[in-house]
Amino acid sequence: MGWRIIHITNVDQLSLQLDNLKVRKSDDELKIPPLRDIFAIVIEDLTCKLTSRLMIELSKHNILVLLCNQKYLPECVIQPVTGHVLQYRQMLKQLNWTKEYKGILWQKIIQGKIRNQAEVMRRDHIEKHRIAKMNELASQVRSGDKNNIEGQAARIYFNSFFDEHYTRSNQNYIENSALDYGYAIAHSAIARTVVAKGLISGLGIYHKGERNPHNLASDIIEPFRQVIDYFVINHPPEGFLTKNYRIQLINLLHAKVLIDYKMQTVIRAIEISIDSFIEYFETGKSEKIKLP
Repeated sequence: MGWRIIHITNVDQLSLQLDNLKVRKSDDELKIPPLRDIFAIVIEDLTCKLTSRLMIELSKHNILVLLCNQKYLPECVIQPVTGHVLQYRQMLKQLNWTKEYKGILWQKIIQGKIRNQAEVMRRDHIEKHRIAKMNELASQVRSGDKNNIEGQAARIYFNSFFDEHYTRSNQNYIENSALDYGYAIAHSAIARTVVAKGLISGLGIYHKGERNPHNLASDIIEPFRQVIDYFVINHPPEGFLTKNYRIQLINLLHAKVLIDYKMQTVIRAIEISIDSFIEYFETGKSEKIKLP
């Protein structure tokens, strides 16, 4: 699996030279070898040109390509037409995932999310009674989270860091723009891995958005969001999202998290989690589920 994340801004053209990514700006050229080491390319330049040959090779290497809009948020994801070598078989298996198993997996995901939120609170020295309440809520999550314990925990969590008027939808808070950007990058990375594993990205475990082509990624991201939360809470942007700040958010894919008793990058942890979900649905053993 590739590991490099390439951030593109203020360039004229991206093209292929042998097995290298060639970046051209005016008369200057830069080669980035080799393609197999690249995990993602984030393009924030609306005038940048990509050659067809390069796009074909990026697809063959299953490299995530994100095209960002004027607000620097990912607007378009370029993905290959073909995915996993056994994609049809994998898709049939996914279509047979039972409601019962989905409910249990969603329970584990939300428990993991709330416990990770509690860990962020602990590291930032939030009052112990709030952390204790978060851990209590995590233990109350049941299959499918029908009582919306996730929402109850979110209120305690965000109100521990922001004032009483804060909501995630309020764009007057620059922190929300930073969170949106970081979440979008992580969501796209997860969607890329979901497709690479031969799964149907639009078929979620809990999320069922009719206009969301990546409902499954929207499920899987939940216990990964706290990596972005922790960074933004401790390093809030000053006024607007600078290029350097956006690069730091992108590089959170290289942050280390604990999963399966080992420290792994977020990129690797995403793959481990998805592999464990597939194994869980095949065996029915919830202990196979691995979350960061």
